[in-house]
Amino acid sequence: MITVKIADTSLSESEQVYSARLSFKEKLETAKLLEKLQVDVIETGPVTDTPADLAFIRTLASTLEYSAICVPVALDKQGVDTVWSALSKAKKPRLNVLVPTSTVQMEYGNRMKAETVLRLAGEITAYCAGVCVDVEFTAVDATRSEPEFLASVLRAAIAGGAKTVTLCDSVGELLPDELSAFIKSVHESVPEMSGVTLSLLCKDTLGLASAAALAGVGAGARQIKVSSSGKSGALQLEQFLNVLKVRGETLGISSGINDTALKRTSAQLAALSGSGAKERVPGSDAAGKPDETVLPQNADADALRSYITSLGYEVSEDDLGRIHSQFTGIARNKKVVSRDIEALIAETAGQAAAVYAPGNFVINSGSSITATAFVEILKDGVVKTALSTGDGPIDAAFKAAEQILGSHYELEEFQIQAVTGGREATGDALVKLRHRGKLYSGRGVSTDIIGASIRAYLSAVNKIVFEERG
Repeated sequence: MITVKIADTSLSESEQVYSARLSFKEKLETAKLLEKLQVDVIETGPVTDTPADLAFIRTLASTLEYSAICVPVALDKQGVDTVWSALSKAKKPRLNVLVPTSTVQMEYGNRMKAETVLRLAGEITAYCAGVCVDVEFTAVDATRSEPEFLASVLRAAIAGGAKTVTLCDSVGELLPDELSAFIKSVHESVPEMSGVTLSLLCKDTLGLASAAALAGVGAGARQIKVSSSGKSGALQLEQFLNVLKVRGETLGISSGINDTALKRTSAQLAALSGSGAKERVPGSDAAGKPDETVLPQNADADALRSYITSLGYEVSEDDLGRIHSQFTGIARNKKVVSRDIEALIAETAGQAAAVYAPGNFVINSGSSITATAFVEILKDGVVKTALSTGDGPIDAAFKAAEQILGSHYELEEFQIQAVTGGREATGDALVKLRHRGKLYSGRGVSTDIIGASIRAYLSAVNKIVFEERG
């Protein structure tokens, strides 16, 4: 009888699928339910250096006894150190090196060259193995990768110390026999695979993820990634386990899952993730009804602290003051729901002292004109201004900021997402800047996406300045 490990990716999906993002308390409850079900591995979302992220991993590390905690790491040593500082006390810690291996993911999705990916795959895996005994290497979009390149990356990762290798059918287009043939070809090209645990992530695009996973087990896979959230099209936990329950004995495949608790626990997990028919607001257990205003516009700092505590967070007095100031500004323009406050915590808590602060800005942009940005930035109470053009309003705003700062920082990553729905949506921006080989991340929240982006940019810059001043 083949025993396959079950790795659940629900917490990871909570961060990737914005409408499904869970509060601190909801994520912790999800992990507890998964451990109660005896899921072998619980995979979290990416961890930044924000106190909220680090506090959750530390709490998880001190809570879970049976399940391994698998945390993805950025492709730089600083990112590994950040994750490990929070994860190191876990009973079963695992670091997961996620690397894009297809051309479309490398060059268009991550703007990385093949030679850079190959180098980092070995270097970062080896660095992880130096601090953690259990390292997983995930080849994102593996099934659409060039075979020779994929083989080179896998050899580098295994040589670096990976104990588990995950191959992802990220688009879910392979039929079961095609996936089986793919796995066999990988084993032929990389004999070193015999010394590691092969893991599979199958999307259910064609409705055949369970069949594909079973075919993968027949070809040598010993870990299957599933999800209980139902938000990203991944193979569903209950679906796969039900297949094993019905056909597992005849196929000679089993898992260590507690089948007697499956139905009840799956219902609880679905309620937490909001995968039922009714959409919900993360954190609404504390906030009341979805989209209900959680605090009045004139709420004082003490009321705000009480609500933050009810969400499962703790903030310092300095952080509370900054969060309250941001809250007041947003509350003037819209009703504030729990997701807004969680975004403010993620942006503000534990950030470096604000050497630079955003002021007013004016953006001109359109399909027939070059985007221009007039930006104000405050330093020590003094307002400095700049005007710049750019390839779009965000680029123009960042270039204007660079003029004021007198420095150029390489933009490694930029993301903007809506925190809440509707016309009054709050924007949450993430900016990562590279300076002297190190990454610095910043987040910004505003009812205006340009304002959120400028805030995120200056947040990252403030970290750089704070560190250089020592």
